[in-house]
Amino acid sequence: MTDTAWARIRALVIPVHAHGGRPCCKHRWREYVNALLYVVTTGCPWRALPHDFAVTWSATHKHFTWWTRKQVWEQALAVLRAEDRVHDGRGEHPTAANVQDRAAFADLLAKNPCASLSHVWADKGYTGQAPADAAAKAGIKLELVSVPKPESRFVVQPRRWVVERTNGWSNRHRRLVRQYEASLAAHEAFVTLQIRILLRRLDRR
Repeated sequence: MTDTAWARIRALVIPVHAHGGRPCCKHRWREYVNALLYVVTTGCPWRALPHDFAVTWSATHKHFTWWTRKQVWEQALAVLRAEDRVHDGRGEHPTAANVQDRAAFADLLAKNPCASLSHVWADKGYTGQAPADAAAKAGIKLELVSVPKPESRFVVQPRRWVVERTNGWSNRHRRLVRQYEASLAAHEAFVTLQIRILLRRLDRR
């Protein structure tokens, strides 16, 4: 991480020792995060963490587990996402949801997790009367973006590029290509560690 990237998240990473004790050196906290970003990017096993890092794989794993339990990565994601959205002239909080299970589509619209949700894009998997009725009942506009594939040239389908771009980002993080983790919480934490994309984007700005 660059100095500016570390400055954005160090307050969330470094704990406050209210009960005394010998605190860890501040530069080691940064090294732990660097090691975690290396693991999620390269997909290497914990024990294969290079000796170039000034921290051991076991200590890195211990801190990863502790940070995951404290939901540090979710907090960092919320902070970085809000800064990025404000820079783009948008609201701090996203107002969209992603559903890949048709069976859960009606339940999601009924619960309406986003108060301002008014427009839903869907592919051909959501054609039919049931999704249309669920959207109409929730007062939400349902727009199907899938169109017949052209015979001669490629045509970008509206909003579909967002999904494909997200899949591309995940594929660059080799730890996420397969479900290696023993627990769902650990896998979700590695997914959230894609915050390195936001850190790099904010650095360029």
